[in-house]
Amino acid sequence: MGEVLSRPDGVKKDAAWVDILKIGLTVGIVLRHATMDPASRGIMVLTEVCVPLFFALSGYLFFYRTPERPDAGFFLGKWKKRIFSLLIPYLIANAFAFGFYYLAGWHAPSLVSGYFGDRLKDPLFVLWTGPVNLSLWFIRDLMIAVLTAPLIWLLVRYGRFWAVLAVGLLWLFGMQTPWNNFFFILGAGLAILQEDVEADCVKAPYLLIMYIGAFILASKEGGRATSLSVLAGLPICVWGAAKAVRALRTGIDPRWRAWCFFIYLYHYLPLIGIKKFLSQVLDPQSGFAWVMVYLASAVAVLALLTGIYLLLRRFLPRVTEYVIGGK
Repeated sequence: MGEVLSRPDGVKKDAAWVDILKIGLTVGIVLRHATMDPASRGIMVLTEVCVPLFFALSGYLFFYRTPERPDAGFFLGKWKKRIFSLLIPYLIANAFAFGFYYLAGWHAPSLVSGYFGDRLKDPLFVLWTGPVNLSLWFIRDLMIAVLTAPLIWLLVRYGRFWAVLAVGLLWLFGMQTPWNNFFFILGAGLAILQEDVEADCVKAPYLLIMYIGAFILASKEGGRATSLSVLAGLPICVWGAAKAVRALRTGIDPRWRAWCFFIYLYHYLPLIGIKKFLSQVLDPQSGFAWVMVYLASAVAVLALLTGIYLLLRRFLPRVTEYVIGGK
């Protein structure tokens, strides 16, 4: 996500759909993590597209206007920038997660009970399976994708569309790992092959029928139907963001990009506590009450973190630069 939060200088200014899309996806991820039983399946399927689309945007922006034959210096320069924009925020967020988890464990253990447990004592869990703040797996996998960028460029440059399709089939049949990230490679392919993403998604509304059908099946059964809903949802989201830009007729303040990154990095653990607290206090008994607790949890964490973000930018701007990776 760090990559998608600051567009490269070469990306045309009228690609404001990228910024609109990031805001919508960030809120979608919070809504996804706020879900609770009962009746959460539909929301999980609806928001399934959020992280894959973030990966695709990351791959697209990383390779946007890449030289026809990039040398080692090109990739070294990209990697150096990612130390500040990805690695440092990732480490800071994990340090915060450690502190939050242990403080909550001492003073309000019921708010974090059932999460992690003794697995925190296992360094392999913390560094790989976790990390502590579970939503940070995206940043971890994005850093791995960035490290494999030269191989991805070779794959797409010489394998063209067929190489991307082959990786997509691996994903569809459950054989994706952080080292062959289909959606990052899909975004990279669109950039390397110089596709106009916004123009390509003009016909996305025709995929709505496919998406609705896949959504209904996925809500009942999951499995491959969920994968189809993601594939159909990618261009639909881009098309919707482009339509929103034309309707708004204005750009997006760059501070919103940093806000997206901050919300993603820090929403998960506070959201756990807020969900548990509201569930214990309100004790919902009906479906409607559960929906209200769900929405209240999402709104509360967004409001809380937005306030913290604004205070940090106001009073600790230099610290904030490191926290958000210079966004």
